[in-house]
Amino acid sequence: KSVNRAHARLRSPVERAFARLKAWRIFRKARVSPNRLTSMIQAVLTLEQQR
Repeated sequence: KSVNRAHARLRSPVERAFARLKAWRIFRKARVSPNRLTSMIQAVLTLEQQR
């Protein structure tokens, strides 16, 4: 049980981050290189974390 709790505690922020990214509809039809998209996603997640 303790291992499952620890795993869930680490996993939940990641799941919330992906849910926030899905809410940003701009990423659905992005026509940029994957490298640039990665840096854009990192910036958005940083901004969302500061919220």
